[in-house]
Amino acid sequence: MNKNARVRLLPSIVLGAMGGLFAVTANALTAGPSPFTVSATIANFCTVSAANVGFGTINAGVAATNTANSVTLTCNKGVTVSSVALDNGSNASGTQKRMKGAVVTTDFLNYNIDVPTGATFQTCPAAGAGPEWNATNTIVATSLFTTTGGAKLINICASIPAAQFPSAQLYSDIVNVTVTYN
Repeated sequence: MNKNARVRLLPSIVLGAMGGLFAVTANALTAGPSPFTVSATIANFCTVSAANVGFGTINAGVAATNTANSVTLTCNKGVTVSSVALDNGSNASGTQKRMKGAVVTTDFLNYNIDVPTGATFQTCPAAGAGPEWNATNTIVATSLFTTTGGAKLINICASIPAAQFPSAQLYSDIVNVTVTYN
């Protein structure tokens, strides 16, 4: 700082102190702007969940359907979902899905889950008429995430064939859904 600048600042400081205010008349200095980047990389990611399927109380020998439940598949936009597969459940006989009796555990009730159709997999074929949804007959769900990500519902097309006469009791099974994506 040169002598002239020092002389010029001193009276301002003294006058400000005398008036009860403190003011400095020096020029403010700035630096910048200095830009910085904010970034994030989104990895392809999916989650899957499913609602339980309940047929309620049915009469022996009578067919039943339930198409009110769905698998919820949640993925980011643009993900390639190459397979949404169901296993055959915990009590299968070969590829036949079966519910097991809760009391008489040697009794079983056969059921089917057909592959839903349509562009968004919301249409169920006639009970038992479509291909069985399993590890072989899977759903390729890439089209659901071409333009938007988020939760998408896929119908569970469940049915119990007629002409079965097991004992009167509660029957149940556990089915796993697996999603393959990249």
